[in-house]
Amino acid sequence: MAKTFSIRTLGCKLNQYESDQIAQTFINAGWNIRSFGEEVDLVIVNTCTVTEKSDKRSRNYIRQGARFSKSRGVVVTGCLVNRDRQAVEKLPEVISAFAVQEHEDLTAIAFQPGQIERPKVLSVKCFRTRRFLKIQDGCDGSCSYCIIPKVRGEPRSRGLSQILLQAQRLVDEGCPEIVLTGITIGKYRDGDTDLAALAESIANFRGEFRLRITSIEPLHVNDRLIEVYAHEKLCSHIHLPLQSGSDRILRAMQRPYRIADYQRVLEKIRARYPKIAVGTDIIVGFPGERESDFIESLRRLEEFRFAYVHQFSFSKREGTVASNMADEVSAPSMAERVDRLREVALRTGWEYRRQFIGARLSCVVNPDRKGKSYRAVSDNYIRMNLVDSRLNQAACGKIAEVKILKTDAKQTTGAVLAPDYRSTKKPLR
Repeated sequence: MAKTFSIRTLGCKLNQYESDQIAQTFINAGWNIRSFGEEVDLVIVNTCTVTEKSDKRSRNYIRQGARFSKSRGVVVTGCLVNRDRQAVEKLPEVISAFAVQEHEDLTAIAFQPGQIERPKVLSVKCFRTRRFLKIQDGCDGSCSYCIIPKVRGEPRSRGLSQILLQAQRLVDEGCPEIVLTGITIGKYRDGDTDLAALAESIANFRGEFRLRITSIEPLHVNDRLIEVYAHEKLCSHIHLPLQSGSDRILRAMQRPYRIADYQRVLEKIRARYPKIAVGTDIIVGFPGERESDFIESLRRLEEFRFAYVHQFSFSKREGTVASNMADEVSAPSMAERVDRLREVALRTGWEYRRQFIGARLSCVVNPDRKGKSYRAVSDNYIRMNLVDSRLNQAACGKIAEVKILKTDAKQTTGAVLAPDYRSTKKPLR
């Protein structure tokens, strides 16, 4: 009888890509994949360590995973292992731990005798319609709050031919959306091929699919990359981390730009694509952040009209410059600022989405996590719930046109259109 496994992933899209690769190896070896939370022979937890909260969540899932494992133990990998392997291995629930660079050793577990039955993919969580494609790893930045360069190492780009081969395989399998991911993807380079050239090469593949570029540092956006976004298969969405709206705090963070630099990049993008979705990251409560600095962040959210904001409360990360900084923001002030920023972010996101009420957007349709209803993600990264319709199941796993019916500060609702009502015109170009 074939053995079973599940995998729980925390953190970034790169972690999701790596989990998908691990899971695929186990499936190819004859294992059956199950949802995390079902009883299985092997539980794998792919951890994140970007903040103290990430560490805590990783440990919680390790404890949970042990309850679902027949051996009552968990195999752990990911950035938490890279940062503090000894601490991970001391956890009573951990059978073994593998650093990010040791995934081949981890997947060797799959090739044990007796795994001969045909695999059955029983979960949509690990193999979703939006598939991640890793193009590089590592970072050589010096942001004072970030542990990732120490965990992931120097920037390393995958070979162009290897990436194109994997991308073509995804297209051939009918994947409707490919998401390019990495730690600092703007530093991708293989010979004369940079991120823009790579994206254009994949976008020129034949087939019905779209290509999305994940988070990219503002100063890595050049004119050539901006022009590539005109390609019909490039999603009208870009994520530009800001981190703070205050130049004083950006200096303390050791970010390589100032507000004026960021604004110039943003204005170039918006001049070419007025309706593109621009998302960002903001850290609240960095050491030394005054009320006036925080007000600057709120002002930038309003001024830059972000489609969405990923906000983070500052968390000390041992081994970073910021972990030794004085003048910490008090917990009450931190909580109050988080609430205020969330309120502004919800409003600016709503202002972006409501301009598309009644519009027909190109979307990828997915079942929700429970498999009882359907959701969609638009070309310009609007996530929406779909009204019940016989069209939903037929559109699942494909690119379909969806009409936005309504939206408020917290959610958006849409309806899949019948093929007869679909147009080939792309409203965001």
